[in-house]
Amino acid sequence: MKKVDSILAHLTEQPLYAKLRKQSCFSKIVQALPASLQRGVLFMYVKNRILFIAVKHPAFKMEFDYKLSSIKSLLRSLPPLVEACRDHEIADIRVFVSKYAPDPEPKHPTEPRYTEHAHSDFTVKAQTPEIRDLFEQIRQVVARNRR
Repeated sequence: MKKVDSILAHLTEQPLYAKLRKQSCFSKIVQALPASLQRGVLFMYVKNRILFIAVKHPAFKMEFDYKLSSIKSLLRSLPPLVEACRDHEIADIRVFVSKYAPDPEPKHPTEPRYTEHAHSDFTVKAQTPEIRDLFEQIRQVVARNRR
């Protein structure tokens, strides 16, 4: 009985799944990058033997440019990358800032928290017992919120 990995490897070798192989190559490249650079990568593509990497922010581009020589040596030396990207002869790497960066995720609304400004040192002058009990409950709530 064949294992799933061998079946998938055989299927992805067919020309029909060339894009899948390319995406596998790109995901392995991103996984090989340092964690500080992984967060900035939006997408990649290969054109004329040049790997173009789109990043989210100019700071990521500066960091990529700073570490470019180590990234190139990393791409040539790691066996999983060499095996996954054998169809795409990558001769050079270029990094650019994409104008298609995704919008930041909306922040979850939080419940506003206010401090109690009232004091619980008032006297209840109500004559009716129901109203007096309500005022006493209000005084207890205010005293509890002042803590």
